[in-house]
Parts: sequence; structure tokens; C-alpha cells
Amino acid sequence: MKKELGFLTAAGAGAGTAGVIFTIWCNQQLKNDKQTFRPDHMEQIPEADFILVPGCLVHRDGTPSNALKDRLDAAAALYREGKADRIILSGIRRENEAGKIYLKEQGIPAENIWSDHGGLDTYSTIYRCREAFPGKRFLICTQEKYFKRTGFLISELGMDGFCVRSDARKYRRERYERFRDFFAADKAWLECRIIRPKPKYPLQDLPISY
Repeated sequence: MKKELGFLTAAGAGAGTAGVIFTIWCNQQLKNDKQTFRPDHMEQIPEADFILVPGCLVHRDGTPSNALKDRLDAAAALYREGKADRIILSGIRRENEAGKIYLKEQGIPAENIWSDHGGLDTYSTIYRCREAFPGKRFLICTQEKYFKRTGFLISELGMDGFCVRSDARKYRRERYERFRDFFAADKAWLECRIIRPKPKYPLQDLPISY
């Protein structure tokens, strides 16, 4: 019995070590060769067809979290500067509805705010938007810590897109979010290089709406 427990412990430790090594390797593979931009250097940002806001946490009362609010503020700034005339909110329905209310309060016309309720993660967001609008350019508003993974997905999935930094403050769970994104690298690499899964919701079943 002791030998069996020792073997299982060693096997578990070995598997855990291998998993961490694989994650480190995946992080090294996720290279973002796309140019990135900041809203405070608006003159450097190219014009695009769409501004894309990936979903993020919404509070129980239905208001956007600080991270989502900062993405929406960046999107609104790009819209006002004429960088694109349509904003796509991509996430679960609750996130998109909160984002739409917030943007309308900022004076963005409702008809120019579109929703992608099938964008359950960054992979499906980019996959669905690129499939729905092939050849169109996107400005993706997200925090800088996500640039590497998002840029990798943009390149691998064939989207014409750029990341625009949306950091407007220090976030409460910054260390946790960076830790979480570090371990999301293996998922992104496997999805793009090995599995290439279709999104859970095909466009014909759940189209991007406005």
C-alpha cells in the first residue's frame, strides 16, 4: 500500500511538473507581432471597420466592473474620434447588455452598438467576428496584460486587428488575473495549433445582432 501511494504521489508530482513546463513553453510560443496602441496617442491609431470589446465581469447589480468599464470607455473614445463607426460587444448576454446601457449613457447611438452573445471567450470572440466580417479591420479594447494572448489569437485566426490598451487604473485582483492569464496560454496554443474547435454557438444559430 505504501509503495502504491508513493508511486501515485510521484506520478502526480511528475504530471504537475510537466503541466507547468508545458504552460511555460506555451507562453513562450504566444508571440504578439501585431502593433498595439494607446487611446492617449489617438493620432497613431488606424481607422477600422469595428471596435471590439471582449466581455468582462459585471457586478450583481448589473453595472460593469472597472475592467469592463475601462474597455467601454476606450471604445467610446475611439468611436468619438471616428476610428470606427460600429462597436461590437462580445461576451455572455449579461455582459453585453450592461455594456450597451453604459455606452448609450455615453451618447453612443444604440444602432451602432452590436452584440455577439456567442463570444464566450477570447478565442470564440475573434473566431466569430472574423467569420462574420471577413476582411474587415478590428480595434480590440482590452487590458495590456492580455495583449500577448489576444495578439496571438488575432494572428492565428486570420483577423485583421490590433489591440488598444484600456488600462485606466490599478485593478484589485491584478496578480490573480495575470496568474490566470499565464495558465490560459496553453488553452490558446492548443486551440490554435492543435484542436481548432468551432465556437459553441455557430453564427447561423446565434448571429451578431444590432
